[in-house]
Amino acid sequence: MPSPVFSKPPLVQVVLTVLALLALAAMRYLDQNFARSGLWLFVGLTLTAGFFHGALDIVLMQREFTGARRLAGALVAYVGAVLLLALVCAQSGWLMVLILLAMSVWHFGEPYGRWGIGTSKQGAWAQRVMAGGAPVMLPALLSVQALQDVLPMAVGLDAPLAWTIWQTLAWLWLGLCGLSLAVLRQGLFRKPLWAEVAGVFVLNLALSPLMAFSVYFGVLHSGAHIFRVAARYRHGAAIENANGINIKLDERIGRSIAITSLATLLLLLTLAWYLQSASIAAAEPHSLLNGLLIALTAVTLPHLVLVSRNAHWLTAQSSA
Repeated sequence: MPSPVFSKPPLVQVVLTVLALLALAAMRYLDQNFARSGLWLFVGLTLTAGFFHGALDIVLMQREFTGARRLAGALVAYVGAVLLLALVCAQSGWLMVLILLAMSVWHFGEPYGRWGIGTSKQGAWAQRVMAGGAPVMLPALLSVQALQDVLPMAVGLDAPLAWTIWQTLAWLWLGLCGLSLAVLRQGLFRKPLWAEVAGVFVLNLALSPLMAFSVYFGVLHSGAHIFRVAARYRHGAAIENANGINIKLDERIGRSIAITSLATLLLLLTLAWYLQSASIAAAEPHSLLNGLLIALTAVTLPHLVLVSRNAHWLTAQSSA
């Protein structure tokens, strides 16, 4: 499936490029002139676009787990995994960083037909690692001091160990990319792949680590996921209507998303209460970033499993 970006007319591509450059310049200005602008952008995008892109998991679950009993069991497993991982991450900052990095490489590298077609199995794996690792590994290579300054806000006293783990993984990722290029050569060259990696490189070259990740996760990743789920849902609803099946999909999905959003909010409030009861001042920037990262890590595990299980459905030609 070709990338929607490359299928647009040249004039549209030029306009989008100009708008992207203006937005990048504005964010760089904020980054350099306002303290903690990256933190507040991360908070804002995570609690809006990121929050909603996770709430859409209920759409994937309803598709995969038909029947009230199977769906209830899947929901219990989902919530249980979130709570268990949140407890683990709340106890160990360096372990949270390790888990989040590993999951990010897998999840951000989901191909959705953008690359990997017609390549060997080894080539497909290499492409996934290259694309998925770029958003989280490049900051440790391009913004060493800035990332070291942010880590104490994220993991407190575990910052030195977390930095050692992060930097080691970043160099391993870079070495793996170089080895893959040397061995597989032309098999890795796909325009959407290199465009995505180049875009992430520019973000991390121009912005602070937290600002760059906020844009990638909150706008590019979450926005693309919301678009894919919405497009596949509209396609399914059109088929249902064409077959004369009236099951009021809009109302059912709307209620499901609303209930899921409320449940997610309840989990976030529970996590905030737990962190505060553990003697972490909720008003401090450290606890704010730490709490969000714990929540993000916890929900990413069941989310990436669910998305990977539904990747073929989300990749269908009708979503182009």
